Amino acid sequence: MGQAFIGDQSHVVPENTERYHHERTVAYKRCIKLVESYLATGTVDWTPALHCAAFPVESDALRTSFLKFLSELTNRELKPNTIDGYRRFTYYFIEYLEGKGYSSLADVKRGDIAAFISVICSERYQATSLGAHMPGLKLFLSMFGETEPFLPEIPGHLPKKRDILKVYSDDEYNRIIAHLDEAEGLSFRNKAITILAMNTGLRAVDICAIRLRDIDWEHSIIHIVQQKTGRTHDIPLTEAIGNALVDYLLNERPVSDLDFVFLRSVAPHGPLMSHAGIRNILFNVVNDSDIEAKGRSYGTRVTRHSTASRMLRNGVPLPVISEALGHGNKDSVMIYITTDNAKLAECTLPLPRGGACHG
Repeated sequence: MGQAFIGDQSHVVPENTERYHHERTVAYKRCIKLVESYLATGTVDWTPALHCAAFPVESDALRTSFLKFLSELTNRELKPNTIDGYRRFTYYFIEYLEGKGYSSLADVKRGDIAAFISVICSERYQATSLGAHMPGLKLFLSMFGETEPFLPEIPGHLPKKRDILKVYSDDEYNRIIAHLDEAEGLSFRNKAITILAMNTGLRAVDICAIRLRDIDWEHSIIHIVQQKTGRTHDIPLTEAIGNALVDYLLNERPVSDLDFVFLRSVAPHGPLMSHAGIRNILFNVVNDSDIEAKGRSYGTRVTRHSTASRMLRNGVPLPVISEALGHGNKDSVMIYITTDNAKLAECTLPLPRGGACHG
C-alpha cells in the first residue's frame, strides 16, 4: 500500500492533465509527515502542517535562496505580520516550484510566475487579497538574476475588495453575548477572546500579542502596541472583559513561563500566533449562536466593523470612534459609514426637479 501511495502521481498530473495540483500535493506531504512521525516516535505529530516558524524546503538551492530572502526581510525591519505574510506567500511559490520538479531558480521558465498566481488564487487566496502579499514575491524575484526577468509576469494592477461588510446587528450582538453566558463546554479562553473582539474591535494580531504585563488591573486598562501601525493604544478593561480574563487566567490557562495571555489549548502550549486561529474561534461562537452564516464574513475584520457600526448607531462621533479603534489615519473611520444604512441614506442627494420622477 505504501509503495502504491508513493507511486501515485495524481498530485502532479491529476486526471491525466498537465496541470500541477497544489492542494493535492500539500495533502500528500501531510500524510507522509503523519506516517513518518509515527514510525519515528510511536506517536502521530498533529501539529499544523505549516507552522509560522517552520517552512521546510527540500532542495538545497531553493532553501538557500529562501533563507537569503528571509534574511533580507529581517534586515528591512518590516512589521512582524508583514514579514509573516511575505514569507508565507513566497514559501508557497517555492513549494509550487518543487511540486513541478524544480531544484533551483535556474529551472524557472517563462509563464511559471503567471501560472503560480493562477493556482494560488484558485486554491489559497482571493485575487482581492493578493495586493498585501505580492510585494514580497516581487522582492524575492528581484533578488536573483535567474528570476528577475520574469517580474513583468506579476500583474501591475490587482483588484481591490470594496464590498460592504454585513456587520452584526444589535440583535445578533445580543444573541452572541447571551450565548457566551449560557453555552456549556465553551472554553474560558475562547469566551475571553470573543468578548475582546466584540467589545473593543481589536485586530486578531493585536489580540494574539497581548501580554500579561500589558494588563493594568489597578487602572483598568490594557496597554497595547498595535502591530499594524506601531502606535500605542489603551483599551478600557471593562467589567465584562476583566471577568472573562480572570476566569481564563485562574481556571484554564496552562502553566507556562510565556508572557502571552492567550496560549494554545493543546501541547506544546505556545502562544496563539495566527489570524486563522482567532477566526476559527469567532466562527464557532457565532455559528453556535444561530447567526445566519450565508454570505457572512468571520473574523476580527467583521467584529471591528461591527464595533464601529454599533458606536455609530448610538450616536458616537466619528473622531471618537477613530480614537477608540486606534486608527493612525483619522480618515480611515469613514469606511464605517458604509455599514450604517441610516447614515448612508443621509448622504443621498435629491433628484433634480423636472425629471421623470417629478412628472
